[in-house]
Amino acid sequence: MRLKEIGLQLCTCTWIEIMTGVGVTLYLVVAMHNYVLAALSAGLFAPLIGFHFVITLISKRDDLVRIEGVIRTNEISDRDEAMQRS
Repeated sequence: MRLKEIGLQLCTCTWIEIMTGVGVTLYLVVAMHNYVLAALSAGLFAPLIGFHFVITLISKRDDLVRIEGVIRTNEISDRDEAMQRS
């Protein structure tokens, strides 16, 4: 990976949440020596991070149902033709 791709990957929502969760948990363990709050914060961040990973995996699948745009005809020329017929 190039440095730009790594930087963009680290700036995604999922990675920011991972870094925040790890930082909060490590702070609670190392600085405050509170293992109960550290386990609680890890437990609270885990479903959110898991949700983002699942959404990322689903969005990268090829067999996703995609909504395609409506192909519009040139309404002005259709209107002009209709007016000429009248």
